[in-house]
Amino acid sequence: MEKEVGRYLFYTFTLTWTFWGGLVILTQFDLLKFGTALSIILLIPGGLAPAITVIWLKKKYSSKEEFNSFISNIKNYRHPLAWYLFTVGLAFVACFLPTLWGGASMEKPLYLALINLPIMIIGGGLEEIGWRGYLQPTLQKKWSSFTSTLIVGGIWAIWHLPLWFIVGSNQMSMNFLWFTVTAMALSFLMTVIYLTTKSIFLCIIFHALINSLWEVYIPDTNVLSALFTILFALVIFTAFDFYRKKKNTKTQHLKATIVEQERT
Repeated sequence: MEKEVGRYLFYTFTLTWTFWGGLVILTQFDLLKFGTALSIILLIPGGLAPAITVIWLKKKYSSKEEFNSFISNIKNYRHPLAWYLFTVGLAFVACFLPTLWGGASMEKPLYLALINLPIMIIGGGLEEIGWRGYLQPTLQKKWSSFTSTLIVGGIWAIWHLPLWFIVGSNQMSMNFLWFTVTAMALSFLMTVIYLTTKSIFLCIIFHALINSLWEVYIPDTNVLSALFTILFALVIFTAFDFYRKKKNTKTQHLKATIVEQERT
């Protein structure tokens, strides 16, 4: 497992940091303005690296059945309405809540989030093919969902680091510590979504919604605000984890009862 994860992270970081590192150099030396067509051409492949890498590795090292199953999960949009409402509602609450304690302000109409959603699927959402679609469940083969989420959240935050050195990027005005804590909070929420639905597609939608809603509810990147957000995420995660373990215990007890009855 360690070899698989190490291979995935090596190729993902190498691909992303090569493209984004090029942007850092070009913008720092004023050879390229961020926001131009060329800068976007360099930005997008870096952002897609988690997805590109895992699909390539799955194709290379998995069986045909495992690969097809993985791709089907990514494309599968046929889920119960309740799962969609849960995903959308959780994303909305996560972005709206900071407005209650001064950690964000609503500066644009809410419908703008829906307009931006298709763009944000490419500009963030597709990362989840790698992070929650592969890395989270792989780590959970060895560690608990809590520990795995902390690891994925930390890696996810560090992976973004070159963006803070690209002149003209939105990240240059953000507090990186705020982003790291917020990334941890969102990781716990996405763990809940993934373990509840087993859907990579819904994780993609959640991530894209967060990015879209941040265009409406503009965060002030205050670290204290991020601490409130992660507290909220931990409450949701803990409640879910308690319910999941209780449900699993009941299921195991029921199976044991059935087996015992069959023996007698």
